[in-house]
Amino acid sequence: MNLLLVDDEVAMVQIMKEAVNWKKQGIKELYTAHNADEAKDILESTKIDILVCDIEMPGESGLELIKWMEDIYPEIISIILTGYPDFNYARSAVSLGVYQYLLKPVAFEELEEVVHHAVERVEEIISSRNRKDMTGIEEMSDPVRVIKEYLEIHYNEVITRKNIESLVHLNGDYVNREFRKYTGCTFMEYIQKYRIIMAKKFLRETSMSMAEISSHIGYDSPAYFAKIFKKQTLLTPSEYRNKK
Repeated sequence: MNLLLVDDEVAMVQIMKEAVNWKKQGIKELYTAHNADEAKDILESTKIDILVCDIEMPGESGLELIKWMEDIYPEIISIILTGYPDFNYARSAVSLGVYQYLLKPVAFEELEEVVHHAVERVEEIISSRNRKDMTGIEEMSDPVRVIKEYLEIHYNEVITRKNIESLVHLNGDYVNREFRKYTGCTFMEYIQKYRIIMAKKFLRETSMSMAEISSHIGYDSPAYFAKIFKKQTLLTPSEYRNKK
């Protein structure tokens, strides 16, 4: 079980790392980040099961991070930390499906208890999924998996509804509903999100121009690519690259 701890207070992160008995609560690996960008990099490269995140951070807030995460990694359990007992924060957290909302300064025993229950919740979800696989219930998990893998391989190509129907031999409307049920988004939304994930990888790891990256991930227009990128990340591609 992997947990990601996100807080802009470096000293607090270090204290929580040392004071909380993470392994006793079922956490195998603990990852840390001090802002949303660092957290996204970890989420994109590592299987995370539980997120513990501060709300108030410079730049993108914890709630904005969770909103981004819920679209792409809806299976992750989120726990919010905040120093402000603001009802609007709590209401926003509930609307995003946050598992627990804790006020700072949080007692380490309370955090351990919440994390322990979150681990149990993740284990329940995994167990339920395994039972469904064994009994043959929710057979659509196989077509959805096939489509997801296909989209991640062919994300930079023109993909149509007809391509998807031919791939799984099912009605497009029906399988799109099933895909959304499992992933939280439609085929086209998933492709767009995956393209941005790959764009961020190229921006971080290569010196490719914006036009080259745009073309490489499947967008003919660099301007349209920049528009979609900013919509999802709140930054232009250049701003994202310069922050790295």
